[in-house]
Amino acid sequence: MKKKGNNNFRGLDKSLRIKRIIDTATELFHKNGYRSTTLDDVAKEIGITKAALYHYVSSKENLLSIIYIKALESIFKNTNKIAEMNLPPDKKMRLIISNHVKNISIKSLSILSVFFAEENQLSPADFKGIKAEKKKYNQILEKIIGEGIDQGVFRDTDTKLQTYGILGMCNWIYKWYNPKYTSYTPDQIADHIINLLERGYLASESTAGIAAEKNKMEKDGGGKKRVLKELKAQCQFLIGLIDNMDSGS
Repeated sequence: MKKKGNNNFRGLDKSLRIKRIIDTATELFHKNGYRSTTLDDVAKEIGITKAALYHYVSSKENLLSIIYIKALESIFKNTNKIAEMNLPPDKKMRLIISNHVKNISIKSLSILSVFFAEENQLSPADFKGIKAEKKKYNQILEKIIGEGIDQGVFRDTDTKLQTYGILGMCNWIYKWYNPKYTSYTPDQIADHIINLLERGYLASESTAGIAAEKNKMEKDGGGKKRVLKELKAQCQFLIGLIDNMDSGS
């Protein structure tokens, strides 16, 4: 009987075999949790023996560490390129957010979920290294925000808090996004977050004034009709007055 998930695993190049192992482990850790998943589960899903799996990873802890390295590669893949572009801070920030939403939070959903959920399972040394890398990512955003403040593009604010707020919105997507049930496209989600960050959730002063006046008239219960009736009566009075003046002359 053919083992589940085998798909000619042994016929793949070594790099593709390692990728298959990492992808499989990531999905299982994401679905069942790191502590509930064993190397036997990973090997069975791939279609190989546990002994064969040890040719590629030394332990489950080692496998988790490799997943974190791959997650960091995904996080920094385009971010560093965008940060080095010769662009105004606002355009650079839009690209950073769009990349984070589409290529990190959504495209790499499973690996990001493991990245945030299983930090406490890392060894102290690995945890320290991951924390340092996350700090580097934050510093990229803080620098862009700082440049925007200096150039008058962004309003003056605390760059660290602003960074935490932006990343909080982008990272939390993995908690609710499911491609099977979510009707929004990655582009729609990215655009919405960018618009929300740039414009806020309050209407502009002019728009708010128009909306308030409209709401007031709707709540008035016929107030609009009453005003029009009064204006009509005044017009008729003026027309009659003019007619009398003409006839008197």
